[in-house]
Amino acid sequence: MVTQNPDLEGLQLDNFHKAARQLNKLTNELQDVVMSIRMVPLSMTFQKMNRIVRDMGKKLNKSIELEIIGEETEVDKNIIERISDPLIHLIRNAVDHGLEDAEERVAKGKPPAGKITLEAKNAGGDVWIFVKDDGRGLNREKILKKARVAGLIHKPENELTDKEIYSFIFTPGFSTKDNVTEFSGRGVGMDIVSNNISMVGGTIFVDSVPDNGTIISIKLPLTLAIINGMSIKVGKSRYTIPTISIKESFKVKNEAIITDSEGNEMIMVRGEVYPIVRLHRFYKIDTAVTDINDGIIVMVENDSKVICIFADELLGEQQVVVKALPKYIKKVKGIGGCTLLGDGSISLILDIAGLVDIN
Repeated sequence: MVTQNPDLEGLQLDNFHKAARQLNKLTNELQDVVMSIRMVPLSMTFQKMNRIVRDMGKKLNKSIELEIIGEETEVDKNIIERISDPLIHLIRNAVDHGLEDAEERVAKGKPPAGKITLEAKNAGGDVWIFVKDDGRGLNREKILKKARVAGLIHKPENELTDKEIYSFIFTPGFSTKDNVTEFSGRGVGMDIVSNNISMVGGTIFVDSVPDNGTIISIKLPLTLAIINGMSIKVGKSRYTIPTISIKESFKVKNEAIITDSEGNEMIMVRGEVYPIVRLHRFYKIDTAVTDINDGIIVMVENDSKVICIFADELLGEQQVVVKALPKYIKKVKGIGGCTLLGDGSISLILDIAGLVDIN
């Protein structure tokens, strides 16, 4: 970061750059040591689920086996603190919604005892957590009907994939339960689960097979403290886009821009149309770069939804330490944190999930 300071541009400082590289190496080693201290196993969080399953099983008169796999998997302690409640909700849902009672299971040719599997594993720079049950699965048609009534469907139903239909369960107030019980039917919960996972930079997916059960998959970063980010410039402001959210960046011409009846700008890329978010308009920033020809487009993705961010220019990729936002800008939409750059300036970290939802 120090070598990117604009005050050093054009200076021939061979010894300085050599020392900076050595300092960077030592800093990375120190960072690895500090991060290892922050990492804690998921075992305590996972073991809590045994009692929840046991108590709910008794109240609902269901025989349930809970299998825990990979509880030694380590995650940043800040992430564990934020995912404990979502995991509890998913387990409760599996017991209440997913698993049938013994009589129904036997009639379907299943063992009388239902099974829930809670699994964690590392995959590259991410941690995956799976909540699986061998119950009745999600009712696709019932979800589709509720979504239709709630006005959530915005394209022909025959074009909806199973994944898109199942994702409606994460909509606020959505419930397929006809009766309210102690454990479910109020239409609250799954949207909060999804929001909490997004807040720690994670994503959640759901898949289901009728009478074979449901799998909830959660993808989490290893740590919240440090991320790889692409620094961009908009006027005199700096923003950081988490690298994990970036699909590509490219230049475009004005002729490539499509405008709908409401004046929203879009661009077609390889046959797909994506909305454009001009950061200078969104955050009301003065900039000389307002012509599409002069700026850069950064295509970003969250949970299979894609938008194109328009900025003045790319400044480069670097690791940044994520800091909490000051109180006066915590409510600004699309901002997830901030970081201090090498030249002493502050860069706001874009919350891609938030920007995608807004647009």
